[in-house]
Amino acid sequence: MEKTSNLPYVNVPETVGAAPDRAQVEKATISLADWIIRHTSYQFVNLKTGETFTDSSNLPISPDIKMKSLLNDWKYWNGVIHLSFYELAAILNDKKYIEYAKKNYEFIFKNLPWIKKMFDAHIPGASAHQYFRLDRLDDFGAIAAGLFHIYKIDPRPEYKEYLDKTIDYIANKQDRLSDGTFCRNRFGYTSLWGDDLYMSVPFLVRAWQYNNDKKHLEDAVNQVVNFRKYLYRPENGIYYHYRIMQEGHPGVAHWGRVNGWMIVAQCELLNVLPKDHPKRDELIGIIKEHVIGLSRFQTANGMWRQLLDKADIWLEASCTAMFTYAVAKAVNEGWISDIYASIAVKGWNGLVKECIQADGYFDKVSTGFNFKQDLCFYYNIPIEPGGDHGIGAAIMAGNEVMKMKEYRDCVWC
Repeated sequence: MEKTSNLPYVNVPETVGAAPDRAQVEKATISLADWIIRHTSYQFVNLKTGETFTDSSNLPISPDIKMKSLLNDWKYWNGVIHLSFYELAAILNDKKYIEYAKKNYEFIFKNLPWIKKMFDAHIPGASAHQYFRLDRLDDFGAIAAGLFHIYKIDPRPEYKEYLDKTIDYIANKQDRLSDGTFCRNRFGYTSLWGDDLYMSVPFLVRAWQYNNDKKHLEDAVNQVVNFRKYLYRPENGIYYHYRIMQEGHPGVAHWGRVNGWMIVAQCELLNVLPKDHPKRDELIGIIKEHVIGLSRFQTANGMWRQLLDKADIWLEASCTAMFTYAVAKAVNEGWISDIYASIAVKGWNGLVKECIQADGYFDKVSTGFNFKQDLCFYYNIPIEPGGDHGIGAAIMAGNEVMKMKEYRDCVWC
């Protein structure tokens, strides 16, 4: 997605001990959401000629034909956006955000015949190919988590068929370690990615709510506990990006966004976990220790870095949004004390000053990537135009910060 804005960032005053002004937070959050709506085209484009189409039924099978907007594609980040829109719609009592998500799913399912032809022809990078690929968690985990909500209001049989198919996949076919932890088997290695905690837990808790099969909830609980076992570093309170199981130790990078995915997944689970669940206290302890660990690496302007523990790397927006959301959520739900609220307040202020432009363009988001054993790889990851990997998280942060109340800024006051 091309950068479309050169407008200034938002500038807001800070008030000690007070949540950010509700009107300011609402305005910034709406600007993000409305930027997404404006830049979603529901069209296809011929990359060579520039010609656009609204109907795929007569389109050729060609690598030159793509969905014009990545916001229409079957991508995990659109699932994040849809989930953030459901919450925003409830907060603002504005159905247009629900209608946006509903329209996006309708667009995909309407065009499945052409998408399937492109997939079967093995067109490299074909639009929405992940819908049919279905061999890793980010092919469906977040985007299908959003579909559960639309199915409640629009129970189409094709939606049910897809949800049932993905539930069967995650329960019976997804790669796992011997203890049930999700992993990826590729190129002779077994790797465990912190990203996959978010690509699974939000889906699992909604699968439990969808069919009342408690095994999905228990699977989500075990994933949070096990991912901590394999990736958490108690010396600094944060998580490594990945672990190659044959190597017997975690990788090299404390990547910001993976820590974001992991703590957001923890929030998704605690948000629905029964209060009498035997592991509830353990899970609250996991999120609290993560909050404390993350707080050690927050910078002076409220943001966090692409690599959390490296002072010579750039400030990154998507992880800052996720940490802001998670801390605000944990405080608002009472999982942690409100003495931690200032972490979220500073994070939000950093976002609006450094990343959210006046028209809603979201800046300073790391592009997506694989992993490697050298930190130089992480240092050289570029900022992506359009902020796809982070704009949904920014809306989530705004949603939760809007709910914040005054807090104790200092326990000695």
